[in-house]
Amino acid sequence: MRKNIYLLATLFFLLAIFFSKNAYAKSLSIGTAPTYEMFQLEPGQIYYDNFTVWNLETSTITYYVKVSSFRQIQNQPGSAIFLSEEDDENNPYSASTWVSVEKDMLELVPNKNVTVEYTITVPKELAPGEYTAEIYFLSENPEEQDATATYTVLGSGIPILITIGDDYAESAEILNFYSTKKVYEKPNFTTLITRIQNLGDTHITPKGDIVLTNMFNQEVGRISFNETDQSILRDNTGTYESNWDLEKYINDGAIAIGPITAEAIILYRRNNPGFSVLDVTTTFWIIPWKLIILILTVIIVIYVILTLKKKKQKKTVNNNGYHYPR
Repeated sequence: MRKNIYLLATLFFLLAIFFSKNAYAKSLSIGTAPTYEMFQLEPGQIYYDNFTVWNLETSTITYYVKVSSFRQIQNQPGSAIFLSEEDDENNPYSASTWVSVEKDMLELVPNKNVTVEYTITVPKELAPGEYTAEIYFLSENPEEQDATATYTVLGSGIPILITIGDDYAESAEILNFYSTKKVYEKPNFTTLITRIQNLGDTHITPKGDIVLTNMFNQEVGRISFNETDQSILRDNTGTYESNWDLEKYINDGAIAIGPITAEAIILYRRNNPGFSVLDVTTTFWIIPWKLIILILTVIIVIYVILTLKKKKQKKTVNNNGYHYPR
């Protein structure tokens, strides 16, 4: 029994060490400016720029400077992981070989900024569209950065989106648009899911409105779509969650009860956005069942009281009108 307790304790200890190392490895204590870059370049063009990086720790730390392409995490707009060397070589939209950084190692002193120059050399023969690269940082200390740290969000580096030429395609479609439930008790419980696929050659940032109307075709609400400007990379899908924040059942004289139609009107093109509008609808119900039960309960109570009162009055009349025989 005691042996089993020791084994369990050892196992929990090892798991704690493992997860604490991974959690630390995936977060780097540095800041960068800018946080991302977007360039419109031409084949054969050479572009020069720089970035600034600083240490958020209280001690000096050395980082390796690396360059790779990245891809979006499936169905998560605005997020990505940078690729391993093998995956980067197989990525047809990688621009990592175009980017050369003047320093491959940085010694970051606390409370001091370091500015680093880099160059982007675009190949002369290249198809129009968007290509990706990310300048990212790896800690020199193996205890702070292990093999699992090849996974990161964009915040651990500087993502670069490079659009080549003007003759690129912008295309998208809505795959799904639905409410998480068919029936809600209150409007502000409503959550709508929109899943969009990017079919074009560049990233897209879909924006628009979700218009909500009642059974009388009256507008009872409007939700701004993608308020945080989350983008979808080429050849990817993105899932967006929209919440209706109406806290009452009447909005500007329109009743938000019964069947509600939600219509998503979304624009995504940078060039001539009005020429390609994504439009889709779905329907759900708002049924205030607690309020309905309360009203019915009040009605029943009133009915019972009136019925009892009427019976009592009738009994009183009968008693007052009774004549005893002589």
